[in-house]
Amino acid sequence: MPIYEFKCAECAHKFEELCKSFMEKVPCPKCGSRQTDRLFSPFAVSGGAGASGASSCGGCGGGHCSTCH
Repeated sequence: MPIYEFKCAECAHKFEELCKSFMEKVPCPKCGSRQTDRLFSPFAVSGGAGASGASSCGGCGGGHCSTCH
């Protein structure tokens, strides 16, 4: 299951959650509101074509440190 980043529209708490599906609505762990928005995650984007670089690095997620370059 992929990890997605969210932000609560009620209390502005940012959090990560494992989700079974991309469309799954996740409640805020701080206030319980279901008014949460999925955030853009650079890791999720780089996890596709850059996955081989990310696994060899072991820390930055691919392309963000001297090990990956």
